[in-house]
Amino acid sequence: MKFIYVLEDDERIQKDLYETLKSIDPKLHIRFFLTLAQFHEWLKVAVHEGAKSLAPGGQKYKDDDSEEITPSDTHELRLVVAKYEFFGAKNMGLIKRARDFFVRKKMCSEQEPTALILTAFDSPDFDIALAEERIINNVIFKPFDKLILKQHLEYALTGHHPVNTGTVAAMKIQSTIQMLKEVAFNSISEIGFTTVNNHEIKIGAITKYYSDVFKAENKRSIFAYCHSCKEIPPTASTSSDKEYLCEFHFFGADNKQISQIRRNILQNKSHEVHNLMNTQGSTMRVLVIDEDVAAGLEVKNFLSEKISNLEIYNYAHYGQLLSDLSDKDTVNRQELPPQFDMVFASYDLFEIEKEKRWGQICQYLQDRATKHAISTSGPPHLYLLSRKKVPTDEIRNIASWSKEIFFIPLDKGYILKKILSQHSTLLNRENSTVSSIKDNSVLKVANPVEITQISEAGLVLKYYRAMSTGAFREFILWRPEETETPEITGTVNFTEEDKNGGEFFLNHFVFFGMKDHYLKHIRLWLREAYIKSKEKG
Repeated sequence: MKFIYVLEDDERIQKDLYETLKSIDPKLHIRFFLTLAQFHEWLKVAVHEGAKSLAPGGQKYKDDDSEEITPSDTHELRLVVAKYEFFGAKNMGLIKRARDFFVRKKMCSEQEPTALILTAFDSPDFDIALAEERIINNVIFKPFDKLILKQHLEYALTGHHPVNTGTVAAMKIQSTIQMLKEVAFNSISEIGFTTVNNHEIKIGAITKYYSDVFKAENKRSIFAYCHSCKEIPPTASTSSDKEYLCEFHFFGADNKQISQIRRNILQNKSHEVHNLMNTQGSTMRVLVIDEDVAAGLEVKNFLSEKISNLEIYNYAHYGQLLSDLSDKDTVNRQELPPQFDMVFASYDLFEIEKEKRWGQICQYLQDRATKHAISTSGPPHLYLLSRKKVPTDEIRNIASWSKEIFFIPLDKGYILKKILSQHSTLLNRENSTVSSIKDNSVLKVANPVEITQISEAGLVLKYYRAMSTGAFREFILWRPEETETPEITGTVNFTEEDKNGGEFFLNHFVFFGMKDHYLKHIRLWLREAYIKSKEKG
């Protein structure tokens, strides 16, 4: 027989738990403890009687008219549900000792130990990190969402196996979400930041990062790519494990984010200043393409004013550019050099078939270099200039074929510092500086991962390896209102090989410590994902 022990003194909560558990399995035997002292008294008896103490332990619910049960060594304590105030921060050690005790006294098996669930009110005093131990199956917040309560109780009762239930509808979906990993913030500057890592990061690798440092209006994330990665020499006071100082540069940063980051740094009295004054470099050739003549001239004049070793060629007509690159004799022809080092182009030029358009330009440039017997190390650096906001998903794609995207109105100080730090051969006419501060705030890297199923209670993650049961991960189901988007915690409940082939595993996650705000967010995300899937056919 399976027993459930509930440590709860609120009659309304008792009623919700009793009715929900009975709806899952009418054969469950549920016993209540109104105080922690009562539970301690039962433990004293259990030390001597083991599983036989389960039937007489606690008290029945007032509406429970089932017959008395004869104590037996075969009885099983399947689940303990306790209010956080009983098993709070001061008694977390008791939870672990109790669980070990249940196994030792054969009230449960080592393979399927007694599940433990805490109930709590969502308040500033409650620290979810206290419950993020592998001995806790979940934290369920009060007042209960009845369906979510039932689903999470079903998870706990089933153990580490797939749960086939219609309590909460799950959506089969091939979608990408973000899985978070905390990294060690080291410093932040006007153009990027540095982190300390225990492994090398590939130069040019781009990832999204979340931090309150990046918060501006409805955003708190930013894309950044690895600009440099250097091993930190070990010292007598550090461990023998290798560490790397990695410098990241922002990519596609919103102008308001840049302004806020700059303001925060400069207002900090301990900020440091690094000079950017390049002194050696040969002539560099720049191509500016913008159908807005005034905008193209603004870029050309800005670059000419700030950098002394540039030859700049300006175009307002794309067709004329291709004609001149082919050395065709036309009325408005410009004589062009054999190759270019940088291209500044309007994002509007790439509105349709973006990467294909850039590939066309690169092919013309390559053909021109070949014609003039010039060897090249690759295409020139492309800097896009956009008059409109660009969707987040598109930003990551743009990073695969361009060096940067800036937004109009141009933050010229930021642009100058970015290109000077990327090209040491650009000779700036006057000294430029980059300010930075040391920072130990929370920084989380968001890795895109594939899911195959999701509900309000959990998800199935397709991954290259099996994750350990009970492991915690944080996820973001992205929506435009980033400052209101929660970081949802999940714990691994079950792992299996992907039967569809390939060397992948399906990791079944149960959402952990779900608040009402989180549930509302998931429901909105599910609705939008469903609409998108229908639009794709």
